[in-house]
Amino acid sequence: MTSAREMFLRFRVFLLRSVYEGLTLDDGLRPADLIIVTAGGMERKQYGLELFHRGVSPKILLSVGRFEIRKMRNLDLEGFDELVRWRECTPMEERHFFIAVDASGVRIDKAKLPQWSTYGEALAFRKFLEMEKTRRVIVISTDVHLRRVALTINKLCRGMVTEFFYCPVPSHLAQFTKENWWSFPQARLYVFNETVKLIGYHLILSMPPWAARLIFTAARIPRSLLQYR
Repeated sequence: MTSAREMFLRFRVFLLRSVYEGLTLDDGLRPADLIIVTAGGMERKQYGLELFHRGVSPKILLSVGRFEIRKMRNLDLEGFDELVRWRECTPMEERHFFIAVDASGVRIDKAKLPQWSTYGEALAFRKFLEMEKTRRVIVISTDVHLRRVALTINKLCRGMVTEFFYCPVPSHLAQFTKENWWSFPQARLYVFNETVKLIGYHLILSMPPWAARLIFTAARIPRSLLQYR
């Protein structure tokens, strides 16, 4: 017979998993014209490059924040020395770069984010896509970040012919999963922050575009949160 304590523990695990799953999104893999990898954990870059080398897409765009630049040397990717040169000649507040890789080689440009946030990054993605002939795009990020990424990109890219598919970093590369996230202090903070941000983004992005831009422009994000977006 199941005790009250066992029932409580089962319900607790169910609730914690449900909170986590409410932040995730997985459209499944399929061939695409472009893979976009959001800034953040290096496991995102690793997985995106793995798909690129497997031939899922002929082109990949890596979004690289200033906290990631030094770590990029650990990836199977040319152009690290050039990226360092870009960093050295770029003001600190502008050190966010887009690295595009295809059969012709590696191209590095300033991302020119209007704000250091998922919203600002999505605006920069839209500007990049407006110059590309892409119909199908895979977007890679941490699973609990993808719901907010999708909300933002779908809102800002409404009206474009591009079709987006959101694919999470697989569990074997992730720092934590829905099965154990509550066991790690950093993971608990990440999930809590992501839950609050998702609610906030829903509210702000439901406003007229000019109001949303005004709010995001006025927002100030603590630097400590910029490493894990």
